[in-house]
Amino acid sequence: MEYSKNFKIQPIVDIKSNRVCGGEMLYRPNGRNLSPEILEELDNDPFLNLEVTKNSFLLAMSILTRIQSDVWISINISPKYMGDGKGFMRALSKESEDLDRLRRQVGKRLKIELTEKCVMEPQQLEFLQYLNTIHEIAIDDFGSGIAPLKNMVELPFSKVKVDMDIIKGIDYSEAKQRFLKWLVAGCHSIDVSVCAEGIETASQLMLCKRVGVDEGQGWLWSKAIEIRDFEVMASPMETAAISLGQVIETT
Repeated sequence: MEYSKNFKIQPIVDIKSNRVCGGEMLYRPNGRNLSPEILEELDNDPFLNLEVTKNSFLLAMSILTRIQSDVWISINISPKYMGDGKGFMRALSKESEDLDRLRRQVGKRLKIELTEKCVMEPQQLEFLQYLNTIHEIAIDDFGSGIAPLKNMVELPFSKVKVDMDIIKGIDYSEAKQRFLKWLVAGCHSIDVSVCAEGIETASQLMLCKRVGVDEGQGWLWSKAIEIRDFEVMASPMETAAISLGQVIETT
């Protein structure tokens, strides 16, 4: 896929086993990191927003058909320009010979991270509920002050991602530690997993592990890497070899 050059994947690690369990697809136009200008364009340009979402969806499914069955990939979706989702699904179908079969094949290994900051309309919620019949929903940026709390009441989400601002300095903040402990306990009580974003130090990791956080994502392990490198890493032997303290090489 030609547009694969516009994406990288940041590995996500299972904290108990210290092994790569999945990765987040990240938009990196022509390999560049996102600048405030690109982020603003992505948020305000409906065509670009939908094109990036469509390409990440197709690319993630393509990768998942090639790597081992217990590794997953998450993509970011903003329902802002989705409407009822019918136009979006038609666009996907035009570029996939058998979209329904492919979606069923990857199943819950394709995870949908919600990035929308505002409360969604009923038709947008219905579309996400439709996606959830095959894939899984994750609530992104929890604790940032912009997480869609109302949407969480109506969506059958399976994961909460803790915003990196909560993890930053958490080893020195009792308030943040209490918040994380409360969040993990609440999520686990309803069979929802917790992923901590922005882990950069061993002390942050140890604290997350102590309160029961399930997954970690951050520079302690790796920045976003090239797709081909993630695919190699996702092979059984490579995944088993990755352990705490071994920094994943970046490109």
